[in-house]
Amino acid sequence: MRVPKKLVEIFKEHKPIIRGKSNRGKYTALYEVIPKPPAFRPKVTMQNVKEYVENLKQRYPEKDFRYYKVKIEGKDFMVITRKAHWTDSQGRRHEVTDRASIYVDLKEQRFYVPYSTLRRRKKLVNYIIMRTLGALGVSTVRYLQPA
Repeated sequence: MRVPKKLVEIFKEHKPIIRGKSNRGKYTALYEVIPKPPAFRPKVTMQNVKEYVENLKQRYPEKDFRYYKVKIEGKDFMVITRKAHWTDSQGRRHEVTDRASIYVDLKEQRFYVPYSTLRRRKKLVNYIIMRTLGALGVSTVRYLQPA
């Protein structure tokens, strides 16, 4: 388990924008992932994170999703991620390339991603932010404009 050097706060330092389709796939459109208003946003707990990851494990058993607790610079985070590598039948080790971790600060209800992953795989990270935070009830998607 590597600890990232720098974390980027979602919604404050990074505004996720997703390129999608509209009008039955005829047009490309931009969508922004935005936080729900505080009155409509449930508080994310360790139990919510556990249930979300267990659901992912049931739906995608081959992906090896996991969660764990880590302390970075005195702050406790819950990390939602996938196993970083796997071994094939010949014993060769392979790295997982479609992996992006989300760090959840349960105390302050803030969400982070590693800067290094965001820099290398921005499109993947934005998609994972949309799916994960949407499933936890923290965010929603807003239509921006046709691309």
